[in-house]
Amino acid sequence: MNTMGPEYNTGIAVLDEQHQQLFRLTNQAQTLLKDQNMLYKFDELKEILDGIRSYTLSHFVEEETFMKNAAYDKLDEHLALHQKFLDNLTRIDEEASRVSLGTQDSILRELLDYLTEWLQRHILMIDKEMVKEIEAAG
Repeated sequence: MNTMGPEYNTGIAVLDEQHQQLFRLTNQAQTLLKDQNMLYKFDELKEILDGIRSYTLSHFVEEETFMKNAAYDKLDEHLALHQKFLDNLTRIDEEASRVSLGTQDSILRELLDYLTEWLQRHILMIDKEMVKEIEAAG
């Protein structure tokens, strides 16, 4: 299970609370992938994907507003990363719409791997660095 330890905290409470939601959704995907007793996982997979889409729509707006208000000099670069996340989410969502018993675990694995990488690379490194740079700029 992925837990949001203190190393993931950016120091911006609203962003940290929203990041915790992504950890919860990642854990749901991991639990679903490991569940060998559930034959057909489509409904739960769709629920997780819908939760991630809802999360990104609210969180990205919040984070982007924070960066714009702070006149963050790497805003465009950060926005491009958010767009890439949304593009990948759309691609995985399209794969999930064609899910079968034989492909559901591979789609879940792909989603889980992508979310885990995002948590480790984007939140742990990029978001934390962004907040640090904004605070340093005063």
